Amino acid sequence: MKNLILLSIFWLSHQAIAQVYPQIGARSNGMANSSLCLNDVWSIYNNPGAFGTLEKTTLGFSYENRFLLKELSSQSLVFGLHTKKSGNFGIHFQQYGFNLYREMNGGFTYGMKLFDNFSAGISINYHGVFLAENYGSKSTVSAGLGLLYSLNEKFKLGMRVQNISRAKLVEFDDERLPTNFSLGFLYQISKKTLLTFEAEKDLIHNVNFKGGLEIQAHEILILRLGVNSYPFQSAFGLSLKLKKFQFDFATKWHTTLGLSPSGGLIYSFD
Repeated sequence: MKNLILLSIFWLSHQAIAQVYPQIGARSNGMANSSLCLNDVWSIYNNPGAFGTLEKTTLGFSYENRFLLKELSSQSLVFGLHTKKSGNFGIHFQQYGFNLYREMNGGFTYGMKLFDNFSAGISINYHGVFLAENYGSKSTVSAGLGLLYSLNEKFKLGMRVQNISRAKLVEFDDERLPTNFSLGFLYQISKKTLLTFEAEKDLIHNVNFKGGLEIQAHEILILRLGVNSYPFQSAFGLSLKLKKFQFDFATKWHTTLGLSPSGGLIYSFD
């Protein structure tokens, strides 16, 4: 009975977007995943174009406990290598689910500044779905791309397409991974405050509008708020910055399924 309930919650929370996740990382979660224009290490997955502007070699880990159920938890690991002349190279890995249903997603990302105010990137991703009770597994490979344009010091525009290759998961009924389109901007209100807004759409579901606010309340403390429309969720997060380490904490609230807390750690090598 418990497994049936878990599967039902899993289906409601995923809304048929398996294997193509929104943005990942606790910082992103604190802004309701409105992080398309942020150039931290999580941009390896969140926007390959923004990853081209990463300025330090960085390692990141994040854990999310969806709806306070360990069976629906996800773990993410990213590593971004910064080079001064050859662009940035990144890898990511994520897994989600429990013993009856598990998804794995890993890949390679390359991003580069083409001009002082424009960067682009591409990602190649492996997707695996693993089912228990002798149902077997399926896997495929997809490609994505991203762009980031800085209009000036305060205003940035970002664009991302996930699964631009329209990768097929199974032959039956021509089932393919979702293709997601995202467009957004970042506005630097002041040196300590920034605002983000995005529109996200796949080929089936309604447009999801997302917005986030980040405030540096203290030299070591950062506060975040966020909201998105489909499904409606609100979010709150904070970070503690201690030299080369950054600790991120966040929680999202789904109107039907409840809280999804997350935490993360970032280490900068430079």
